Amino acid sequence: MMRSVFAKTLYDKRSFMLGWGIGLAALGALMVSFYPAMHQDGTIDALVANMPEAFKGLIGNLEDLRSFDTYLASQLFDIRLTLIVGIMAIVLGLSLSVADEEKGELRTLLSLPLSRSRVVRQKWLGMVTVLLVTLLGLAAGIYGVMPFIDGASIEPQQMLRLFAMTALMMVACGTIPFAVGIATGKRALATGTAVLAIIGSFILSTFGQAVDWLTDYERLSLLHYFPAVEIVKGSIDLVDVAVLGGLTVLLLAVAFVRFRQRDVA
Repeated sequence: MMRSVFAKTLYDKRSFMLGWGIGLAALGALMVSFYPAMHQDGTIDALVANMPEAFKGLIGNLEDLRSFDTYLASQLFDIRLTLIVGIMAIVLGLSLSVADEEKGELRTLLSLPLSRSRVVRQKWLGMVTVLLVTLLGLAAGIYGVMPFIDGASIEPQQMLRLFAMTALMMVACGTIPFAVGIATGKRALATGTAVLAIIGSFILSTFGQAVDWLTDYERLSLLHYFPAVEIVKGSIDLVDVAVLGGLTVLLLAVAFVRFRQRDVA
C-alpha cells in the first residue's frame, strides 16, 4: 500500500492519464491544423448559404468559423470535447468507485486505519487530478501547433477562461458516476445515471436547436452551462459556475453521507 489513497489513485491511473492525455493532444492539434481549410476562398460563405437548419446543432454557428478564437470554442470545446471528456469522465468515475468495490480493493482500503470520509475525499481528489492532467495534453496539442498555422491566435485570458470552465465541466461529469457508485455500489445505477446526465445532455443541447419541443428542456442539459463561444467572447457567467459547482458539491455530500452507512461487500 502506498502512503495515501490519493497517491495510489494517481499511480494506478498513470496509463489512463498518458493515454487520454495523448489522445486529447492529438485532438487539439488536429482541430487547430484544420482551421486554414475554413478560410479557403468562399468556403464559409458557401457553408452558410447551404447549411440546413437541422444541422446547426451538430456543427454550430458557421459565423463563428471566421475567427480562430470562436472557431476553437465552437468546433473543439463546444461540440467535440464535451462528448469525449464526458465519456472519459464516466469511465474514470466508475473505475474509482464500483469497479474498485467489485475487485475488493475498496474493502481492503476500509480495513486500514483510514476513515471512510478520507477514502472518498482522496479518491475524488485523485480523480480531479487525473482529469486535470489529461487536460494539459489538450493544451499541449493546441499550443504545439498554433505557431505553425496562419491566423491561429487566441488571447491567453480567453484560453484560460475556456480551460477553467472545461475543468469544472469535467469534474462535474466525473463526480456523477463516482458519487452514485460510492453511494450505492451499483454499477448499473451509476452507469445509467451518468449516461443519462452526460450523453443525454449532449443530445439535448445538440438537437434542441433544431427540434422545437426540445428547446424548453435544454436548460436541463449540463452543456447549457458551458457556452464555450460566449465564454471566449466575453466572460464566465457566475450562474454557470454555481450550477456546475453546486451539482458537484451536492453529489459529493450525498456520497459522503451514504457511504458512511453502507455495508461495503
